[in-house]
Amino acid sequence: MGATTHELAAALVLAAEPNITSVELLSLAVHREPAVRAAVAARTDCPAGALISLGHDHRPEVLLALITNPRTPSSVVRNLADSKFSAVAYAAEERLRGIGR
Repeated sequence: MGATTHELAAALVLAAEPNITSVELLSLAVHREPAVRAAVAARTDCPAGALISLGHDHRPEVLLALITNPRTPSSVVRNLADSKFSAVAYAAEERLRGIGR
């Protein structure tokens, strides 16, 4: 079962908080709602371990957020180039070519 609207809104606000701690980001990186995980994946201050873990997510919005994050390790982006989601694979290939920055 998904989060309530209030829970989701609160988690999204927390994920956007500039002074959030690494521990809080790690907790949000495994949140049940993909919108929250995507918000974490897009943060340039997201811990490297969380970025690597999020590379195994099954939701395209999370994977696309990872690709747009310049701090996402290139090894994660290379793996995403083989994604079953064509938009994810295309975006990863573009990033690897240096086009999609």
